[in-house]
Amino acid sequence: MAQHHVVVDGSNLATEGRTAPNLTQLEEAVVAYQEEHPEASIIVVVDATFEHRIDAKERPRLKEAELHGEVVAPPAGTIGRGDVFILKIADRQGAVVLSNDSFQEFHSEYSWLFDEGRLVGGKPVRGVGWIFTERTPVRGPKKRASGQGREMEPTSTKKLAVARPDGSAPKVGDVLVPVSTARTPKVRAYDVARELGIETKTLQELAASLGIAIASHASSLAANDAAALRAAYNDKRVRAYELAKELDLSTKELKELAQTARISVASHSSVLSEAEANRIRAAKERPGVVDAVVAELEQEPAAKRTGRKKKATKKTASPKKAARRVENKDDGTPKAAKKATKSAKASSKKAKGSSIPSNKPLDLVEFLANHKVGSKVDGTVVSFTSHGAMVDVSLASKQVFHCYVETSNLGNPAPSRARDAVSKGETYKFKVTGIDRDRRVAELALAGSRR
Repeated sequence: MAQHHVVVDGSNLATEGRTAPNLTQLEEAVVAYQEEHPEASIIVVVDATFEHRIDAKERPRLKEAELHGEVVAPPAGTIGRGDVFILKIADRQGAVVLSNDSFQEFHSEYSWLFDEGRLVGGKPVRGVGWIFTERTPVRGPKKRASGQGREMEPTSTKKLAVARPDGSAPKVGDVLVPVSTARTPKVRAYDVARELGIETKTLQELAASLGIAIASHASSLAANDAAALRAAYNDKRVRAYELAKELDLSTKELKELAQTARISVASHSSVLSEAEANRIRAAKERPGVVDAVVAELEQEPAAKRTGRKKKATKKTASPKKAARRVENKDDGTPKAAKKATKSAKASSKKAKGSSIPSNKPLDLVEFLANHKVGSKVDGTVVSFTSHGAMVDVSLASKQVFHCYVETSNLGNPAPSRARDAVSKGETYKFKVTGIDRDRRVAELALAGSRR
């Protein structure tokens, strides 16, 4: 596949259908074109005023793109704004120009604009995405007058470089050096959400605060947007007094609650990570779980816990213990409680002889902080057992939480074997149906098709 060069009129595409340019729209256009033409080497050019016309939240991303040579702007005061710059680059490289402008005032100097395939236009179509088509420039050169009303011909500029070997900004007189642009990988919103261990709704809220649009879990994200979301989530901090207000607690009560989750809160202004805040939230919502987890951590030495974990692969909890759930399908009625207990006993009976690994106590707390019974999670099938499959769910702390799904919960009617419904290594949408405190394992049911 032969490589070809493309010069993108960034200011034009960023303003298509808008009154002011939008950097996110420009990034989506470039990614869409690159996906259609993976062999294309793309240079994005914006005019010198572009930075001041986009939203202030997008300016740091533009600066970063300029530093990496992904976006180029002509020197301030360039005659013809960015148009001359775009056409000079395209002329020297024999490149395709991606723009909805016809460059009417430059037709006499760059007659190749009328050659087949040298000018391509693009528009975003709702529900479809960007559509690109070859264009023929609209004839009829425009008149550009000076302050005295004189007609001026396009003025040529000195050689300008797209990138310099040392990475510094281009200057007048530099030799043009084409920069190869690698294909930007497509990142889906649900992939980022799963990586961070959060729901898509939470990711959308975080994205909105950064000025990044995410319409649904399947939305495509530019690589720099995904990086910005990861950084914002990992850097997210919560003040103790803010969390106390959220949980309707006094500072003293918050400190006591934090202690049960093995978190130190020195004062009302203490800074907590999002993971620590989630553990405290879980301690308030599920005090029984946290108490049991902390008691286990405090009473058992590390060596003993390691030994118990090894034995857990050989022996599972008894039906009586398996029935003692922290959370299940219990809706408060005697009938539901009896049904949940019966389900727990059946689950334990089926699980006997299978190797279902336990999770670390604090991983259980973190899982419960983000996923209640009835909520949905993205899980990856990692292995099969005699009566179901093991599923791993990513946590925000970069840990993996082990879950179990019975064959009977993999379809209606249930398949004869788990591997008939799901494939190892694939990710699916599951529903949390219960939490077994003794084994520290979440029980799941298949809720959707492969992601």
